[in-house]
Amino acid sequence: MPLVTCQTCGKEFQAKPGRIAMGKAKFCSRACSAASRRATKPIPCEWCQQPMVPRRGNQKFCSRACSAAALHAAQYRKLPDQRECKQCGTGFAPATLTEHYCSNRCRKAARLGGGPSFGLFEDPWASGAIPPDRYGRDLYRTPDIGLGF
Repeated sequence: MPLVTCQTCGKEFQAKPGRIAMGKAKFCSRACSAASRRATKPIPCEWCQQPMVPRRGNQKFCSRACSAAALHAAQYRKLPDQRECKQCGTGFAPATLTEHYCSNRCRKAARLGGGPSFGLFEDPWASGAIPPDRYGRDLYRTPDIGLGF
């Protein structure tokens, strides 16, 4: 049997010609195969930019000190002076970084998908969709608190 060099540790080992032909004779043992899957490329730490090999898939910092420094710096980010409301377009001063609406009314209207009318329904009598009776009176119009008119 021919000798093949292990891709992880560099040790020579014997492999069957069929495995070499299929491209499966790469590692001398299961431990070397597992080690090759664990090893990843070094990435820079998000805080100090030093190269590090992540131990987890989502690791961003090389140490707890870098993580704490980044968290401390994020707490003192400067808030924007003015921001435009995503619903009505008026300018307002946000209290937090995640604030996008000038009021609870705008936030609720945006969540419900309403336009600038800020309600689920518009008044059909005021828009003219329902005409008054022939005497010019709306006898059947009663206020509906649930619908907002």
